[in-house]
Amino acid sequence: MKKQSKTVPFCFKECSLLPISTGIRAQTLRELRSAIPEIPESSLYYHFWGRMLRPHIPESEFNNDFASWADSGLGDIELAEELSAINPVKNQNLDELRSILEDILEARLEAGDFTSWKKADREFYFIACKKFMFDTGRRTECLEDFPVAVKTSSRQSFFHHFLDGRRRSREGKDDFSLWLEQFGERTEDIRARLSRVDSYLFSLGELKGQIVTLLEKGLGKGGTE
Repeated sequence: MKKQSKTVPFCFKECSLLPISTGIRAQTLRELRSAIPEIPESSLYYHFWGRMLRPHIPESEFNNDFASWADSGLGDIELAEELSAINPVKNQNLDELRSILEDILEARLEAGDFTSWKKADREFYFIACKKFMFDTGRRTECLEDFPVAVKTSSRQSFFHHFLDGRRRSREGKDDFSLWLEQFGERTEDIRARLSRVDSYLFSLGELKGQIVTLLEKGLGKGGTE
């Protein structure tokens, strides 16, 4: 008789970002463009993803700090919308993301209108960051309990396992999906559904709600609907 392998528990972790000043700032679009090649990768990470972990930042129609500054600082709504349309999840690495950002800013500068040399109402301060991870001590190994465990996890934990998990994985898989793989065909459908969720088009709260709903529907009866 074949011995059944033991279920590996899911260990919930949390992460936090420590902001670090780079000393680099910009008050014009040209200064912003000139600074992009110089800033560290952790600054790109902070300005595209960090806002999701900043609870004091109100929900914005723009998805990253560059787009928000283009709107509120420069008053360039067209540029803000173009920058906000950047989906960093679709880039293979931060260097590729940097290139896309440079291309958009360069194209805007080439237009040569008032905005290209206008001084913004507020400076853009480039912030780098250091990421820390913590073990929460929470564990689960039962499929039926997993949706509730995710639902009751903190925003920092959800961010680490779903959004940052996809960025860390070479295959672009979140930590939840990777854990569910050990159950084979029982979780094949829910894993496929999770893979189709765009992790950057919603606020962190909205995204968590979507994922919890998918898990509740897919695992409420042992992985069947």
